[in-house]
Amino acid sequence: MEIEFGVLMDVREGGYGGEQVDEVVVADRLGFDGVWLSEHHLTGDGMLPSPLVMAGVLAARTARIRVGTNILVLPLHQALRVAEDVAVLDLVSGGRFVLGVGQGYSEREFAAFGVDRRRRGALLEEGVRVIREAWSGGEVTPRPGKLPIYVAGVTAAGLRRAARVGDGVIIYCATPADLVARRKLLDEVVDDPPPLICTGIMHVDDDADRAWADAAPGIAYLEGEIAAYGGTEPPPLHREDYLVGTPDDIAARLIALHDATRFVHFAHWLRLPTLSHDAAMRSLELIAGRVIPAVRAGVSR
Repeated sequence: MEIEFGVLMDVREGGYGGEQVDEVVVADRLGFDGVWLSEHHLTGDGMLPSPLVMAGVLAARTARIRVGTNILVLPLHQALRVAEDVAVLDLVSGGRFVLGVGQGYSEREFAAFGVDRRRRGALLEEGVRVIREAWSGGEVTPRPGKLPIYVAGVTAAGLRRAARVGDGVIIYCATPADLVARRKLLDEVVDDPPPLICTGIMHVDDDADRAWADAAPGIAYLEGEIAAYGGTEPPPLHREDYLVGTPDDIAARLIALHDATRFVHFAHWLRLPTLSHDAAMRSLELIAGRVIPAVRAGVSR
């Protein structure tokens, strides 16, 4: 099976229309396989709190790209409501919606929704069960087609759960080294892991120095925000740690990453925070035109 590539849509305050939706339309035209939407609440920059709403917008604006969540924080939602919303999304998108869920981690988000954070693992499993039973038992109309549920995990316990209840495992790590480490952990704790979807950071330019100059502020911002959600300190930035550089360099590194992780789908932030529209589009076109063909050719050899 040919490996797939997707984009993460990083929607923040002021970016809910116009350029960022148009960028996904371009990704669709360029042949990317998926666009993935995250969920966060009560952020200072207005990061997307309603990915299923945005998924409907993107489904209406695109023709072939799959639209998914990476991830919907399922313990914060009523599972039957999710089952119904996803069934409608499946219908209006022509079967292009993909549901990715996770247990979440932000103490502030769980407190705001009045959900016991200590029960998030159990709530995730129960939510997946309810959704699947609703789809298969006729409780939800319209009935969705055969729709997979991918589950995110990071820790050993989370990865075991993701492999047990999901049709695939989603792992987000900013750097290839961390993705490789998570893959090794998955193999250690699960005998026969399901397909792996890797998501992370990537930015490409014909000029490697310009690529890093454009991407570094956005990476620093993103790493800082992710650390803040989890109550940790952001890591120091080292240029060589990230998939940032020329198309040839990044293609070679992605081939090595595939060898180490066996991902079936790799998705990157389409437009890092602070990145200009022009820089994002230049990177997207280089990835579609030069990186992806080289990776697919290299992996198939």
